Amino acid sequence: MTAGSSVAPPRRRMGPRLAALSVAFAACAAAASALDAQRVMLTGVVRSTDAEPIHVPMSNTSPVVLRQLAVEGSTVKPGDLLVRIDPGAVTAQIGWLKSQLTLARARIDKERAELDVKRVDAALALVDAEAALATAEIDAAIPSIHIARIDYDRFQGEAERARRELVLKRKELANAEEAMQRRERDGALEIASLEADLAFAERQIQRAEQRATRAGTVIFGFHPWTGQRFEAGASGNPGMQIGEVVGPGELAVRAWAHEVDRPGLRVGQVVEVRFDAIPGRRTVGRIVAIAGAPEPKAEWGAGRYFTLDLSLDAAAAALPLRPGMSVRIDVDTAADIAVAAAAGAVK
Repeated sequence: MTAGSSVAPPRRRMGPRLAALSVAFAACAAAASALDAQRVMLTGVVRSTDAEPIHVPMSNTSPVVLRQLAVEGSTVKPGDLLVRIDPGAVTAQIGWLKSQLTLARARIDKERAELDVKRVDAALALVDAEAALATAEIDAAIPSIHIARIDYDRFQGEAERARRELVLKRKELANAEEAMQRRERDGALEIASLEADLAFAERQIQRAEQRATRAGTVIFGFHPWTGQRFEAGASGNPGMQIGEVVGPGELAVRAWAHEVDRPGLRVGQVVEVRFDAIPGRRTVGRIVAIAGAPEPKAEWGAGRYFTLDLSLDAAAAALPLRPGMSVRIDVDTAADIAVAAAAGAVK
């Protein structure tokens, strides 16, 4: 060894057991990191794909009070009432419009009868004028050599006056007929306007309720803003979905993912589905649709959630599933396999 030189200390060799433990530890760390990065657990419910949605009926005011609802969990058939709101002043307006329609028809009939009498009088006056003209023309046709000059001039004057009177009576008859036709047109327009208002009011009464179009079971949900369950006396905005009529159709799953979990989700992704009402049984699902924007769910807090639709595999048909059952979804379980493999490496 020369002066100024140094010798590196010898390296300690790692035993085979320590090396195996190091490899296992690294695998566990990687699996745990993958678990934290990939695994997402979602909450959802079983739903029927052919369910009929129940909406708050349309109204000119918002929000509206749900006056009558079908019984939760009851079975309905086509035509049964699902939801009804208070139509407000429309009910009183219908009675007023019906009375106005009756009065208008009576008044129009009275005025039409009066105008018809005037038309008949004008027609009779025209007949009298035609007869008077015929008589005057006979007198005016007498030659002047057979009667006095003064009588001849008088007969000529009477004939001219009868002609002018005939023209006047014809105009009066035409005016009477035109007035009658005009009143009939105006009356028809007035009646049509009142009937349109009445039909619109009755349509509003019909729109104040929704009736079932198919047989199924009634299920109501929660208000998306307040988190309160929809029931008689609750409030809702027109057009808002408040429940469903669930039929015996194909079952699927609707789930909700917090907006922070959205980057790890994609359409077509295979997931594991577990049903809270059927412990120990699980099945495979596939994400078929993801909402484009998150929505709040007041009953879960202040967060915003994306809506996901999942399909179930054929094995789910053998399970006793019912719409409304709560579901847990494991979006990615590959990390579980990595953890199990790492645990096996330690042994």
